[in-house]
Amino acid sequence: MLIRVEAAGICGTDVSIAYGSGIRTADREAVTLGHETAGVITELGSGVEKWQVGDRVVVSPIITCGHCKYCAAGASENCEASVVFGLGRDGSLAEFVAAPETALVRLPGPLSAPVGAIITDAVATPYHALLERARLVPGESVAVFGVGGLGQHAVQIAKLAGASPIIAVDPRGDQRELAQQHGADEVVDTGEPDVAAAVRRANGGRGVDVAADFAGRAVSTEAAFASLTKLGRAVIVGLGSESITLPPSVTFAMRQVSLMGSGGFSKNTIERIVGLVATGRLTLDSSISHTVPLEAVDDALRMLRDKREPVRRVVAKP
Repeated sequence: MLIRVEAAGICGTDVSIAYGSGIRTADREAVTLGHETAGVITELGSGVEKWQVGDRVVVSPIITCGHCKYCAAGASENCEASVVFGLGRDGSLAEFVAAPETALVRLPGPLSAPVGAIITDAVATPYHALLERARLVPGESVAVFGVGGLGQHAVQIAKLAGASPIIAVDPRGDQRELAQQHGADEVVDTGEPDVAAAVRRANGGRGVDVAADFAGRAVSTEAAFASLTKLGRAVIVGLGSESITLPPSVTFAMRQVSLMGSGGFSKNTIERIVGLVATGRLTLDSSISHTVPLEAVDDALRMLRDKREPVRRVVAKP
């Protein structure tokens, strides 16, 4: 189907691709960026039956095959033949984008296009990390390392899931304050001499059940793991290239702690979040700090790269 783009999110992944600082496109000289997409169907391809021209949709960034061992196991984010918008095919920082119907999720009328766009990655990524990978349950304690765009949503999701307490860990005072507004019970400055010990103090001297690292630096990953209690789970989301140092294997065995990664999500994840936002369980209107026209995307990418000003999420509106 052909979709007229109403809103397209811009995130750190786009910055990394644009400036060659890590993630690279797959065997292409050029690609249109943009993987957080909301819009309206304008043309239907052959064989499409469940959709009509004029339907409002969001697009899952990950196109999957639907039949490999990972798709069959309900872990389609690991699809052996996956293609990602803005990486392996042209994305949505454009007036129109083409997408298969298997990637579409219906966008209810009350939800704005900018909110719909950021659901597809900025919210789905921490949701998958906390609830589908770390299996956070009500009453468990959680520490969120790095409360930028993804981390702020992680705090909101942890609150929605009934976590207690929620501890936000970040070097920036304004981000720690914003995390408290979103539901964090305690905050920790990464300037502390021993961040893991500070997290434990914030939890009454006990380690946390779940530690989620959205910063992706060796120091944050190591502190997240060190902050765990017995049976704790550290889930790593931030994309970093630094090597990490792990404790001896006896720590894993005797304390039964887990260290896991979390990348991507399934279309089902997006559908769940759309439902939560549509029914008012999750509020995202304050998540978007900057809205720019398509012509200003280059400047928005530079703003994100250079961290020229406080930013939550940036959305382009063609």
